[in-house]
Amino acid sequence: MKKGLVFLLSIMSFFIFSCYVRAENFYEGEYLNEYVKKKNNGVTYYMTMQFIRDEKGNIVYCLEPFTKFVEGKAYTDFEGDLTSYSSLTSEQKRRISLIIYYGYGYGNRTDNKWYAITQFMIWRELIPEEDVYFTGSLNGRKVTRYVDEMNEIYSDINNHEQVPSYQGEYEIDLGKDFIIQDFALDNVVLSSDFEYILENGLLIKNVKKDGRLSFTKNSNYYSGKVVIFDSVDSQDLIRPGNVDNPVYNIDLRVKKGNIKLDIKDDDSVYTVESDFTNTCYEILNSEEEKVDSVCTGVKGMTYNSIDLEYGEYTIKQISHGTGYLGDEKTYKVTINKDSINPSVTLYNYLLKNKIEIKKYACKDNQCAFEENAAFEIIDKNNKIVDLITTNKLGEAEITLGYGNYKVKQNKGIEGYTLSSDYSERILDEESSHRKELFNNYIQEDVVVKKEIPELPVEELKVELPQVENVLEEIPNTRTDLNVSWLFLIVGLIIKKILCNL
Repeated sequence: MKKGLVFLLSIMSFFIFSCYVRAENFYEGEYLNEYVKKKNNGVTYYMTMQFIRDEKGNIVYCLEPFTKFVEGKAYTDFEGDLTSYSSLTSEQKRRISLIIYYGYGYGNRTDNKWYAITQFMIWRELIPEEDVYFTGSLNGRKVTRYVDEMNEIYSDINNHEQVPSYQGEYEIDLGKDFIIQDFALDNVVLSSDFEYILENGLLIKNVKKDGRLSFTKNSNYYSGKVVIFDSVDSQDLIRPGNVDNPVYNIDLRVKKGNIKLDIKDDDSVYTVESDFTNTCYEILNSEEEKVDSVCTGVKGMTYNSIDLEYGEYTIKQISHGTGYLGDEKTYKVTINKDSINPSVTLYNYLLKNKIEIKKYACKDNQCAFEENAAFEIIDKNNKIVDLITTNKLGEAEITLGYGNYKVKQNKGIEGYTLSSDYSERILDEESSHRKELFNNYIQEDVVVKKEIPELPVEELKVELPQVENVLEEIPNTRTDLNVSWLFLIVGLIIKKILCNL
């Protein structure tokens, strides 16, 4: 009878799974003063609880209720990742891993009864449809035992599996502290985008960016992970270890945004003397406090402000470049969860004015509009900006930006003078730059000649007195004197004849 009882107890003992093929040996340990029984389809099974240990003395549990354990058999182990062990569902593996984690040996649960309780709870997970219960003796009557102890373990398991209430997404004001006072200190932080303090809860100071803190439940009570040992010839076994837990996240979304300033330059008119540099803006909060500012370079630009918390903001210009009109308008912008990057376009307009010409052509004190008179507009660098031409009314104009310009006529009506070069200086939009220009007809120099009528040759003949008679009357004292008088008389006669013509 005794041999039969020992044999029966050997058959009813359960053990657990192994690590590597023939890597570990398992043996039966001391008996416990605990008895279990089950009924299934009219068949009754009963046994005495007994420790099962590995070769290092660590306890293991049976995974096949009321199946014989045989020492010295080969085992294949599944450590940590239990997915390849197909004899149990994933839910069963998870539940049993937690039962043995919080069961015998956890905390102050060191009394031998906790081993029997743990093994009993495993069986109920494996064969929930069968009636398994404690008895007061071997093959005795059903007794109610260890209800409070089992509920204590189930409570730990339920707490372990409960999703922390504080995991989730939070919105927080820019620069504020984030605090979770009931954050369990035995949680394990796996990663964090923030610097944090675990003291009286979780503290993240001065949050200025979005990010995530990931954590998991602490289950590092053992030195290794759960291992299942699978045997063809003996009882499958399981050894307690740390369980893999879900990863939980705390996501922080900072109530912040940026204001995009699209600062536009003006290229609508010509200028080389305007300077866009130091066109500056300020961003003010609802308290009229400056929170950001920006100044341009020589060109327009796009600027994204610093991170700003949700709220109302005002943008205003505080200075403008040389040759530009100041913008006295203010711009209101709102940053919120629906508009975290609002955009404002800021136009800057060049100071500009017209150079106008009214052109006349004059002759004999009569002036008329001169059409097609052409003028070069030249900048301070002596570059021709444009060429403008008068219309039928003698008018021409050009709009230019801030600066100094020279006006030079290079074409007009042939035979008329050209206007002298002159300068215009555009410094504002109010001053007049209208000029009336008069060009005059060029007079030719006229030489007046008196025409001498042509007369017949015979009319030019003059009857000269008989020189011989005259000479006879003049004393012939000196020959040279007589000749002189002769020429004098002839000259007088010729003069008289010419004057009478």
